[in-house]
Amino acid sequence: MNPPVATRRPTQKDLAREAGVTQATVSLALRRHPDVSAGTCERIQAIAQRLGYCPDPYLAGLSAYRKSRRPVKFQASLAWLSNYPEGETWRNFPAFRGYYDGANTRARELGYRLEEFRLQTRGMTCARMEQILSARNIGGILVAPQPRAGMKLAFPFDRFSAVTFGYTLAEPQLHIAALHTYRSMEMAFRRLVALGYRRPGLALAAESDRRADRNWSAAFWSEQRELPEKHRLPLLLGQPLERKTFLTWFKRHRPDVVLAIWPEVRDWLREAGVDVPAQVGFALLTVPDSGALYSGIWENPNLIGAKAVEFLIDLVHRSERGQPDVPLCMLVAGTWVEGRTVRALRG
Repeated sequence: MNPPVATRRPTQKDLAREAGVTQATVSLALRRHPDVSAGTCERIQAIAQRLGYCPDPYLAGLSAYRKSRRPVKFQASLAWLSNYPEGETWRNFPAFRGYYDGANTRARELGYRLEEFRLQTRGMTCARMEQILSARNIGGILVAPQPRAGMKLAFPFDRFSAVTFGYTLAEPQLHIAALHTYRSMEMAFRRLVALGYRRPGLALAAESDRRADRNWSAAFWSEQRELPEKHRLPLLLGQPLERKTFLTWFKRHRPDVVLAIWPEVRDWLREAGVDVPAQVGFALLTVPDSGALYSGIWENPNLIGAKAVEFLIDLVHRSERGQPDVPLCMLVAGTWVEGRTVRALRG
């Protein structure tokens, strides 16, 4: 005789018995399969949540399981694979920390543990890392953003499902989860024009634009076409972006609002005696503080991380491994946040 459900991990058979349906129906409902009505799916999802059902990552599809009353019993691990050199870390970047936190939280909800592995440690090689992950029976890898754009990774992905973040990994080309940078620039530009700004200027390090596959500059140029020609300012793509170069560009072209990625650019303006936002607006393309101070685009990094791990687990379930023939891109829209570094110039 089976022990009571409350003292062991509930199974799909338990859910089927509680719902009065077959186990096959439960399996389909947990994946919200179109063959099962929406009402039945919702009812079975609710029962799963009430009983504390935790999917076995290697047998079950993605479900709507969120959080049970008992601690989740982890069934498998996923790798967060970092390629930063010793002395550097992806943790220095707020957006990247958001990716990890979002992925880690969602992985736990789905019955997985996310563990960091570092390629750039003494004595480590790609071949050795493959052996470690295989010995641990880890079949899925989230490849962290690379230290620089255009990087190549000699890691043998043939035995693993893999998803990376953004466009910094040039080879191999894997599935991607990323901020929709082009659409985010469109959003920011149009919002600023709606506020009354007439001469938007874009100041980036060239490396920042390359990290986004040049989507920042491409979208900015596209949006500029809607402005009168006299209001179309040349982009500043610094190699790298430096204070002196920026201020020379700013004084020559006099934008009424500056779009940038680095918060330090606002400090350069203030040190030059420019009042932000009274004299010049300032908007960030990836806001680090969700709008507490800076106006601009909130990248929704936790959501990007969560969607990346869902994408990865789906690949694991379907046994899709290695470099894909056709890489897919999951693009997450940014959100405009008002902040306090721009102001309305028209009512």
